[in-house]
Amino acid sequence: MFNSLNFIFLTIMLSDLNYIVFWWLIIFFLGSLSLPLVFKLFKNFWDKGYIFSKIISITLITYLSYVLGIFKFLTFTQTTFFSIILFLIIFNITYLSKKNNLKNFKEILLKKKKNFILEELIFLLILIFWSFIRAYKPDIDNLEKFMDWGFVNSMLRTEFMPPVDMWFSGEPINYYYFGHLYFAFLTKLSGINSAITYNLSMATVCALTFSSAFSLASNLVFSFLKKHNNFVIPSEVEGSLANARCSAIAGLKSAIIAGFVSALLLTFGGNLHTVYKIAKINIKNEGKLTLTKSAILKATQSYWYPDATRFIGFDPDIEDKTIHEFPLYSFVVADLHGHMNDIPVVLFLLSFLFSYSINNKKKKGSKMVNIPIDWSLVIPVSLTLSIAFMTNAWDFFVYGLFFAIFTLFYNLSKYKAKIAITKTIFNGISVILFWYIFTLPFSINFDPMMEGLLLSDSHTPLYQLLVLYGGFWLICLPFILYVIFKNVILITRRGRRISSESKNPVLFVSCLILTATILVIIPEIGYIKDIYIYSHRRANTMFKLTYQGFMMYSIACGFVLIFISKTIKTKIIIFLFKIIFVLVFVSHLVYPYFAIRSNYESLKSYKGLYGLNFIKDRFPDNYQAILWINKNISGQPVMLEAVGDSYTDFNQISMSTGLPTVEGWIVHEWLWRGGYEKPSARQIDVQKIYESEDLTEVISLLQKYSVDYIFVGDKEYEKYPNLNEETFINLNAKIIAQFGQTKIYKLDK
Repeated sequence: MFNSLNFIFLTIMLSDLNYIVFWWLIIFFLGSLSLPLVFKLFKNFWDKGYIFSKIISITLITYLSYVLGIFKFLTFTQTTFFSIILFLIIFNITYLSKKNNLKNFKEILLKKKKNFILEELIFLLILIFWSFIRAYKPDIDNLEKFMDWGFVNSMLRTEFMPPVDMWFSGEPINYYYFGHLYFAFLTKLSGINSAITYNLSMATVCALTFSSAFSLASNLVFSFLKKHNNFVIPSEVEGSLANARCSAIAGLKSAIIAGFVSALLLTFGGNLHTVYKIAKINIKNEGKLTLTKSAILKATQSYWYPDATRFIGFDPDIEDKTIHEFPLYSFVVADLHGHMNDIPVVLFLLSFLFSYSINNKKKKGSKMVNIPIDWSLVIPVSLTLSIAFMTNAWDFFVYGLFFAIFTLFYNLSKYKAKIAITKTIFNGISVILFWYIFTLPFSINFDPMMEGLLLSDSHTPLYQLLVLYGGFWLICLPFILYVIFKNVILITRRGRRISSESKNPVLFVSCLILTATILVIIPEIGYIKDIYIYSHRRANTMFKLTYQGFMMYSIACGFVLIFISKTIKTKIIIFLFKIIFVLVFVSHLVYPYFAIRSNYESLKSYKGLYGLNFIKDRFPDNYQAILWINKNISGQPVMLEAVGDSYTDFNQISMSTGLPTVEGWIVHEWLWRGGYEKPSARQIDVQKIYESEDLTEVISLLQKYSVDYIFVGDKEYEKYPNLNEETFINLNAKIIAQFGQTKIYKLDK
């Protein structure tokens, strides 16, 4: 029995590995299409920005196919994708055939191949690692997964953009769905079942997050060490990693350490809550802090990992409940949601801005001083902010803020104050203008959901902020104090430039820390009003802002570690700093042990990447119906099913097939439609269709919503105890498929 089970698990694992490798090969191929562009954008990065080629290709092809679909030029199909890919190949061939472009391209590939292999291995290993983690709990069930997978499945059936809302037939999705769209693109391009690619998509975001954070943090350190007076890296280091070992150890070793530190903190780190809560439980159990093995084990058994994201307002329990998540929590709970999907995009944006700052060197007599707008900055930033907005709207404001702060200080470091401010304003206005243009295909079919700004009437106790962000502050504070001390005041009088100490990487990291701190402070001042009840009034604002703040702090930490080690001359200070750093680092990285062990049942039972078995187990008749629908019904005809409350098992059919129903999860539609009136009216109409004996009324409602099919299964019988199938028979509706008590009626039109 044991051997047979092992054989089954091994077979599933090998099957999953085939999917993972095929998925990776597609992403690898797509990334190669952007390499000429990436090498140009990141020419001074030690890795030439290699990992960002994947992000650029995926988002660019998705965006082009989206725009072509919005204006009804091309459908959202493999043919369109291959056409765009062919165009990019031709464009690359044309570009490489000019001047010395091909020679330079080959030279970079040869010199940097070991660096590229390193980053590709990092990406692949994290992709495999998180895919297998997901395979222990692959179900596309609970929290927001019905919504997220429903979006993807609707997009897979959509002919032209915008995608149809599977829970509000006849209307487009009124939410930030672009992140779902590029996973729908990858799913359709690969031909893999979306019930598998859901989990591959989760692993892809995780892998892109880790590798992108690694690249950005390591390049911050690499750039700093090249400029640092007492630590000059010989030019040979910019060649192969194997060349000039001493130089590589001196420079790239420090850069790589910083890269891994930041990548681990950002991707797999938590906050100090785990240590704080376990210590608190320990004291409660033992009467005092007791560090015996038995006492610690007893305390850890009571720790519940979501508490680290639900601390303010929950412990103690008060009427100010908030959310303060971070990437690992997103990866663990596995909702393919916008705030998580956008992580690789915003990491690319940060990396581009830093690369721009070290590429854009002012030359004597340069006319650039007199040109207020830099199009090489404006266009990439505008397009990236547009994609960020369509994926997770909050990120437009967050990274718009960072862009404003960084470009202002960057310009002040290069030009006199008047010129610097002028350039910042003109570039900022241009970015907003082109962001609006790039976002227009999305916004013409989108109604904003924001209800207004309000001042906060409650505030977080300092000790709770210290539990959540104190670890980052302990690491970053010495760096900030040093920068302030060395510069005294950044601008001492009108027209004076910032000292060279704060240029490029130091300036960039200072702006990261400043922006992150502002994001933590904002919810203490005000919040955006939404449909959340009063006790959760600050929750969404705090969630969306501090999530990005966590990421910025994490990127900064890897740099600060090396900066302090190479800049401070006093050995005892460096020693104490490293002790503090290690304690914080370890405290943050104990979180994944509890989160993964708890949510994935200690990785005891391998189930595979297929995410629909929970319906097969709990609703076998519905599962068979879903398989039949996906095989036999094409396009996006309307299939009526019962209206469901959010976060329940209702609306399995629309979620799993992408066929729109008249009304799905009602609270979600309440949010997306800006009020309860429209979803409520549809809810009443659906009940009438299922329960009314008035044939004329039912016919009128079916015609009103252009219903083609009626689904009757477990949830319909549960929702509508007076369900009247006689009416459907009287309408000459035919049962075209039946599995147990589950039936699919087709209306005779």
